[in-house]
Amino acid sequence: MGHNVTARSLALDALKRVEKDRAFLDRVVDTVLSHVKISDADRRLFSELAYGTVRHQRLLDFYIEQALDRKINQTDLPTRTLLRLGAYQIFFLDKIPPHAAVNETVELSVQYARPIINAVLRKLLREKATLKTPDAITDPLRRLGVKYSFPDWMVKLFIARLGGEAEQFLAANNERPGLSVRTNTLRGSREELLELFVKEGIDSRPGNFSPLAVVISEHKYPPSLPGFNKGLFAVQDEASQLVVMMLAPKPGSSVLDACAAPGTKTLEIFQLMQKTGRLVSADVNEAKLRLGLAEAKRLGLGGFELLAQDLTAPLKLKTPALFDAILVDAPCSGFGTIRHHPEIKWLRSPQDITKLAELQKRLVKNLAQYVKMNGVLVYSTCTVTREENEEVVATLTESGEFELTDPAAYLPEPARALVKNNIFQTFPHRHGADGFTAFRLLKVR
Repeated sequence: MGHNVTARSLALDALKRVEKDRAFLDRVVDTVLSHVKISDADRRLFSELAYGTVRHQRLLDFYIEQALDRKINQTDLPTRTLLRLGAYQIFFLDKIPPHAAVNETVELSVQYARPIINAVLRKLLREKATLKTPDAITDPLRRLGVKYSFPDWMVKLFIARLGGEAEQFLAANNERPGLSVRTNTLRGSREELLELFVKEGIDSRPGNFSPLAVVISEHKYPPSLPGFNKGLFAVQDEASQLVVMMLAPKPGSSVLDACAAPGTKTLEIFQLMQKTGRLVSADVNEAKLRLGLAEAKRLGLGGFELLAQDLTAPLKLKTPALFDAILVDAPCSGFGTIRHHPEIKWLRSPQDITKLAELQKRLVKNLAQYVKMNGVLVYSTCTVTREENEEVVATLTESGEFELTDPAAYLPEPARALVKNNIFQTFPHRHGADGFTAFRLLKVR
């Protein structure tokens, strides 16, 4: 790494990887935390710096460019990353002494960049109170984009989809969520898990909608939690848990979980099936699919089949058969998970939505033929666009082969109000869960 390992140096390396390799921030952070020995305080600071800097990137750039003699993108990757890291500490982390934030950030830079980083960060410190704020921006779209650090095209899309709620949606997506976990009921009850957390001083509560969910108020590194090694729980957002419940998998039935990697929903399905019947966990990415096997072992949920292949092609099943239920949790733009994946804001483009919608239509068209008569297909995404949701499902219902049905009866009582016009939908600003959209389709011919 070329420098002493500190929370700031780790954050610098993580942020460079996210921008350079288009890597997922949570994976980079988890990899670092599992390989580097640092104090708990440094773990928290590293995580805060990495997530916060990506989350507020556009706003930070807006401030930095008031103290820089060029556009930030005209600087090299290490320089702009350090400028953002320093600015994040100045504007968002009150507990860090300002001069320490500047000095330690400058220390991380290579010799040639030190004068510019030092000058810009000191100017931001001096002029913090008099800098222009996003409220001074006259164009309402750009004002929201800068204030909440979203690209303008995304702000426009959310306004079209959510109207007056768009600003609340943007704000909620900038909050670091707590940690939502699913109780492994094959190893204990939710009440026992909550008792264990209370005993160990972990602030937690039952989920609002799922009878399996426990929400830990502060984000924690999961392997450090009590009960993790005993497989008492799995990390899973509450909305994601409810999507599986819509499928209503029964013990002894045959189920296909498509686009399954890394297997979080597969393992919930198998838990609800009480490990009986046939479950096939399928994905195009074999390496990611196999990641689920270690998790299955930890939870005592092994015994299902893996199928690694392109799911727009005929299925190469060990034993060819039709399924009672298929879950298609399709690859999507992920706009409902920005709280966990702030890098989505900078990695996605409008063209991605069109490409993803085409892939989603090919997936459901192919997989629909593997559903038994009167069987069920649940289609879900963790995004809010019509192109990736209603328009994809229309390809199945317009043919008359499938009928959109009301999923409310299959959901826990508190979650039934999340269904409107037969569509299940959650939003971070309304429900404190990820933004999911899901449909329950019955094969009628």
